[in-house]
Amino acid sequence: RQFRDWTEQRLGGRVALGYEVTKDLSISSELRMEDVNISDPRIAGVSDLDSALGSNDIYTARFRVARDTRDSPFMSTEGALLELIFDQVFGEYDYSRGNVNYSRYFLVRERADGGGRHTLASTWKFGVTGSQTPIFENYFAGGYSTLRGFSFRGASPKVGDVQVGGEMMFLGSLEYVFPLTADEMLRGVAFVDYGTVEQDLKIDGDNFRVAPGLGLRVSVPALGPAPLAFDFAYPINHADSDDRQVFSFFMGLTR
Repeated sequence: RQFRDWTEQRLGGRVALGYEVTKDLSISSELRMEDVNISDPRIAGVSDLDSALGSNDIYTARFRVARDTRDSPFMSTEGALLELIFDQVFGEYDYSRGNVNYSRYFLVRERADGGGRHTLASTWKFGVTGSQTPIFENYFAGGYSTLRGFSFRGASPKVGDVQVGGEMMFLGSLEYVFPLTADEMLRGVAFVDYGTVEQDLKIDGDNFRVAPGLGLRVSVPALGPAPLAFDFAYPINHADSDDRQVFSFFMGLTR
């Protein structure tokens, strides 16, 4: 894959095992093995990038606990999802990583027939990774899946003009979704995304991003259940080095 500052090729596989403890609670473990090849640096002389050039063998043991009370795993309107994820990486690199993801959905109103649902959703993502994490496994932010109002990875720490990512991530979003048509083929969205990625375990207020916006969801039956997402976001707080992008497009079920 061609990223802004380097080319990345991954080859590997994984073995996973999961168990449903109750209807809402599940646990799983996973072993992932990858060879990650980094090449074609856009800018030379950045130590974090230079040290990762070439082939890198990554082995990751993952443990995950999830509690899911959502009414649907796709277009959720009620319930919550909590994920606790711990990774231990070994091989050429040795470090630990922890992530907490939480999403809560509130049904605000609906028609008498149960359709036409208005939903308020709040999500948080927090992650910390060890100091030996290579640049290609760091946290990055920017784009539809993380922080709208910024280009892909455009809200990430930089060294010079290279997006190096960071060891800590905190991202949040508050989103209100409502139908625009009776058949719910068109939905409107009002949202605000916020958060930061930091190079170390400290939040710098000058780097904290806030981007409110509006969007449209278009369901096309011929394309399956995944709606088309058209969003416009304008950052009202951002770092000086950020790459901003008002419009974003995505086809998928969740962010």
